[in-house]
Amino acid sequence: MLFLPDISMHSGVNRDVRRAPRLSIGRTVRTLIHAPRGHFYLTAGVFGLSIVFGGGTRSGFLGDAVLQLISLPLLWTAISELLDCQEPSRLRRLLPYIAAVASLPLLQLVPLPPSIWTSLPGRAVIVETYGVLGYPLPAHPLTLSPTATWLSTLGLVPPIAIFLGMATLDYEERRVLSLVLIAMAVISVFLGLLQLAGGANSALRFYVVTNTTEAVGFFANRNHFAVLLYAAMLFSFCWLLDAAVSVASKARRARLDSKPVIYFAGGAVAFIALLAGQLMARSRAGLILSAVALMAGFAMAMRDRRARNGSHLSKVLLGTIAITIAICSQFAFFRILDRFGPDIVSDVRIAIVRNTIAAARAYMPFGSGLGTFVPVYQMFEKPADIAVTYVNHAHNDFLELWLETGILGLALLILCIVWLVRRAIAVWATDDTGDDFRIDRNLMRSAAIVAALLLVHSLVDYPLRTTADLSVFAFAAGLLVSPLEKFSACSGGDVQKRQAKKSTFAQGVSRRHKPARQRELWDGGGDWPAEWRDKRVRAETEYGAHGGDVRFTELDDKK
Repeated sequence: MLFLPDISMHSGVNRDVRRAPRLSIGRTVRTLIHAPRGHFYLTAGVFGLSIVFGGGTRSGFLGDAVLQLISLPLLWTAISELLDCQEPSRLRRLLPYIAAVASLPLLQLVPLPPSIWTSLPGRAVIVETYGVLGYPLPAHPLTLSPTATWLSTLGLVPPIAIFLGMATLDYEERRVLSLVLIAMAVISVFLGLLQLAGGANSALRFYVVTNTTEAVGFFANRNHFAVLLYAAMLFSFCWLLDAAVSVASKARRARLDSKPVIYFAGGAVAFIALLAGQLMARSRAGLILSAVALMAGFAMAMRDRRARNGSHLSKVLLGTIAITIAICSQFAFFRILDRFGPDIVSDVRIAIVRNTIAAARAYMPFGSGLGTFVPVYQMFEKPADIAVTYVNHAHNDFLELWLETGILGLALLILCIVWLVRRAIAVWATDDTGDDFRIDRNLMRSAAIVAALLLVHSLVDYPLRTTADLSVFAFAAGLLVSPLEKFSACSGGDVQKRQAKKSTFAQGVSRRHKPARQRELWDGGGDWPAEWRDKRVRAETEYGAHGGDVRFTELDDKK
C-alpha cells in the first residue's frame, strides 16, 4: 500500500486529528495516480499507446477498445485536477466546449418518438422499410446507425483525455512528451523499413486493408503515417534548433561541452530518420505538408533571437536538411515522381466530394449521425461514379462532418478553428524572453503549425478519423494551453500541490496576472499593488510532493 508523503507537519495541519486511511483498492489506485509524476506517466502512456494501436481507418478495432478503456483513468484525473484548481484559467472555460463536443453524438443516440423522427429529412426510406415489413414505427434516434455513432462517440475518449492531460502538465513534462512523440515516430519509421523489406505479405503490417507496397508503420494508410512523420519532424526541429543554439553559444565562449554536441547529433539523426520515412511513405499530401513544415521551422528559427545572432547556425541547419534530402532522394526519386503522376483515384475523389455535398444537403440541418457516412453515401452514389475502390470516407473531413452532424458540428468546428487561430497568434506574437524557455516557446509555436497542417490535410483526406492522428492533434492543442497552478485536494486529508513552472514567456502569452489578495504565489512579473511592495514581508515555505513553494505574507506593521 502506497501513501502520499506526510506534509501536515509543514502545512500547519494537526497530525493528531488526521484520520487513518482505510485499505481499499479504489484508494490504492487513486494514490498511485496522484503519486509524484503519476499523472504525467499516465498521460505519456495513453499518448504512446494511442500512436501504436490507433492507426486504423475505421472504428471498432480491438486496439481502439483498449485505448478507450485505459483513457478513462486519465480523463477522470485530468478533470479532477481542473475542477480542484483554485485559480481561474482559460482551460476551465474550455470544459463547456469539450462537453458540447462529447454531447453532440450522445444527443444523436437519444430515442425520439415516431412523430418527431419521421419528420426529419432523409428518414423516408426508413419509414418505407417498416411499412413493407408490416411493423409499427418504433422510437428511433436521430442517427441512422446507432452502433456506428456509439463507436464514434467512444473514439473521442482518448483524444479528449490526452488534451486535458497535456494541458494539466508543466513545461518540463510537456518537453518529455514531445520526445515521446518523436521516439514513437522514429520507431514507426524503422517498422516501415522492415515492412518494405518483408514485401506485401509482411507480418509486420498490422491491418488487412492497407498499402501493401508502401511503408505504413503503425498505421493502415500511408497518408496517416505521413501525418505522424511531419508532426514529429517539426517538434524534432525544435530540439535540433535548441541544441544547435547551445553548441554555437558555447563555441563562441570557448567553453564547448560534449553534452550539447551529443544532443545535436541525436536530434539530427532523428530528423534524418523522419525525413527518410516521409520519402518511404510516398504520400503526396505528406510530402507537400512536410515541405511547408520545414519552411515554418526555418521561420521559427529566424524568429528566435539567439538563432538570428548565430551567423552560421541557419547555414548548418539548412545544410543538414539539404544533405539529407539529397541522399534519400537517390533511393526514392523516381518512386516519388510516380506518386505525382496521373491517378484514377484523384478523379474519383471529385465525384466523392460532389456526392457528399448532395447527401449533406439532403440531411440538413441535423445530419445523418456520426459514423454513418458509408451507408448514406451509397444511397447517393451514381452508377457512373462507382469505381474499383471502396469509398469509406469523403476524403474531406469537413464535408463528412457536415453530412454526419449538420450545422451543429460545423458550428463546433468553427469555434475550434477560431480558438486555434487566437492561440497561434498569441504564441507567435510573443517576444523572446530568455534562453530558459526557448524550447517551450518553440514547441508551442510548432504545435500551432502542426494543428494547422492537420486541418489543411483534412481538406483532402481524413487523418482526424484515426485515433493516432487525432491524438497528435490533441497533443498539439494541449501544448497551446499555458500550464496551470494546481492545488488539488487528495484523499485522507492530505494536500498534494502540483505547480506549473511559470515564466515571463507564459505571462506574455496569457493575460497579465493581477493578484487581488494576499498569500498568492509571488511572481516578479505580475502587477502587484504598490502598497504591498513597500511593506515588510516574510517567506513561508510549505513543502509539497515536489518541493517548496515560497509565498509572501504581508506583515502587520502594528505587531
